[in-house]
Amino acid sequence: MSVEAHSSSEHRLWLFSPRADFWLACGGAPIGLLASILLIFLHGDRELDGLDFVLSEFHLGATYDAIIRRRLWRHRQVDVLVVPLIILAFTYALSMSGQTMLLTSITMYAAVWHRGRQSLGVARFYQRGMGGAVSRAHDFLFRGAIYLPMVAGMLAYTHLAPLEYEGEPYLGLTFGAEITLIVGLAAVGWVTAYLAWMFWRSRCHQLQKVGLMVHPGEWWAVLAHAVAFGSGYALGASNASFLLVLAVHHEVQYLYFTYAMARHSAGSHVVRKAGIDAAVKDLHVKTSNAYGEALRTEAGHAASFLVWPVIGFAGAVVGGWFEFEWLAPLGIGGLFCHYWLDGRIWTRRGTGIA
Repeated sequence: MSVEAHSSSEHRLWLFSPRADFWLACGGAPIGLLASILLIFLHGDRELDGLDFVLSEFHLGATYDAIIRRRLWRHRQVDVLVVPLIILAFTYALSMSGQTMLLTSITMYAAVWHRGRQSLGVARFYQRGMGGAVSRAHDFLFRGAIYLPMVAGMLAYTHLAPLEYEGEPYLGLTFGAEITLIVGLAAVGWVTAYLAWMFWRSRCHQLQKVGLMVHPGEWWAVLAHAVAFGSGYALGASNASFLLVLAVHHEVQYLYFTYAMARHSAGSHVVRKAGIDAAVKDLHVKTSNAYGEALRTEAGHAASFLVWPVIGFAGAVVGGWFEFEWLAPLGIGGLFCHYWLDGRIWTRRGTGIA
């Protein structure tokens, strides 16, 4: 019973496990970012572009899977039905009136906010697993370490590439080199202060065993967020391919998180606990059966989760084949709807994290 209780408590603190979370949701992301940057320098972005297309459609489908799985339209009709319809109507109106520059501008700034808020949400998942922020200073440093790199990355991009975003003209916010530099230095200093505080807090907890511990996944996610924005938007200003690197990182993290949430809601931790309990009781007979059952259950969860991502990807491919002009605004409108929905369905009121 003690082994089972410890496993259950440990499991709730991670999306899957410390090692898997490190590589796919948190601290290992900068290594993937650097590897992708090296790939662009040496080979180009053709494969990365194709990967971005596939993952982006799966990314959108994961949001719809969460809505369907949790039946959010029943008690959040305005958020998941009314507002998305208004967004689609607004997008079509701008598109039909030739406001393509405004649409591109909205896409750019909404993408910055969306990616930053996702990092905030993932870090908050780990933070809440430990009972929330340790202190006001912790919360203050944490928020700044998320939002300042986001603003600094946006200002760096608009200063270095004030005319085009992903090859399309947009309305760039230019505040001058001085303001851009000041915000960039402030972001570096704030993240450094956050990590220094985190290191000090961890040392105090280890030595004195007092106070709440800070979840390592939290500062992993903050560090990955800073590296992602710093590299993606600064380098993306000179070569749009680097924005693909940030996009792929964002999509992999989101798919990993949403699958973990779907898996947790399905109660797969019960199977995990049953497997551990069986292994403790009978190492030779029941272990293989327990793990076989766990693998079958995991495959069932994965198949269930992939339904809406695959539908979304198939719809995008079929739409591209027919090349109907009236479908073009639907793509960008669907992206805006995703930004809205992702900001609403993962809040505390929506039983989520942000």
